[in-house]
Amino acid sequence: RCSRMVPGRLLLAVGRLQMLFILRPVVCWDDNSLDESGALRPSMGTDEGSADGPVLLHGLTKLNMSVQLGSTAYLHCHVTGLKDQQVSWYRRKDKEIHLITFGFQNYHNDDRFSLTYEQPNDWRLRIRYVQHRDEGTYECQVSSHPPIIRTIHLHVVVPRIEIMDDRGEQIKEKFYHSGSTIELQCQVSDVPTATTLQLGWYRGTQRLNYDASRGGVSVKTELRGSVAKSWLRVGDATLADSGTYYCNITELTAIGVNIHVVPDEYPAAIQSGSLQRASLNLIVVMVALSIINTCCTTIFNTHNSFKEVLNLRPRPFR
Repeated sequence: RCSRMVPGRLLLAVGRLQMLFILRPVVCWDDNSLDESGALRPSMGTDEGSADGPVLLHGLTKLNMSVQLGSTAYLHCHVTGLKDQQVSWYRRKDKEIHLITFGFQNYHNDDRFSLTYEQPNDWRLRIRYVQHRDEGTYECQVSSHPPIIRTIHLHVVVPRIEIMDDRGEQIKEKFYHSGSTIELQCQVSDVPTATTLQLGWYRGTQRLNYDASRGGVSVKTELRGSVAKSWLRVGDATLADSGTYYCNITELTAIGVNIHVVPDEYPAAIQSGSLQRASLNLIVVMVALSIINTCCTTIFNTHNSFKEVLNLRPRPFR
């Protein structure tokens, strides 16, 4: 026999009034599950515990937890002595409370979140492919009176990533002259030793690898301890190789650098590849002033020539 779904607790969100009636899951039983009075004996998700009600094991009600970006996080909540109470998971964000699970029912619209109950008493919340936005405060709550709550603050460890040139200097922009070789190094720190982390190079949305059609493109990657490095070489650079180059970590996070390939006739300062934006602006201003000076000189010379022509015109006799 199965009971009907009945309204459960009324939840109120902090900050703005939100009301949500939770339907408790269907409970099925046979006649052997009833006691002498006809009441339903505790079943799924319960174990022998205190006669006074549920008990939160391990004593700690507030925990801090760190997890690596892209990994799977397990938030544990050991509860014993459940009878007709339910265990729920919430997330506090700003001044709002977001329901994730109630009993075995999932109410989150992101399927990365799920309840994975582990015998005998662990109502653990699983978060797959952890994102940076998952960082925050989570609560495991038992629907007793008063409610029993365990709070877990989840911190997501994001690897530190930077792009350097062939001299080992961190860059955000670099200039190369046509025909030279673009050499970039991507370094990722704070990488866990047991990881499936992968580094990839992109120019815009195009993945760069051993490009047979382009030729001269090579990528080398290595992982040593907690540091991963990847080198990109693009030989015989042309103007078409200009653009934003990204070093991407397993499609989770990326960092970009602007690469400019310029013709040989550009100033030597640009060809050296060490020109910064301020220097480029200075050269642009100098070129503009030179053009203005040339224009003014031309106009002045033209004016003087015109005056000379007027002076050469024959004058009438008086």
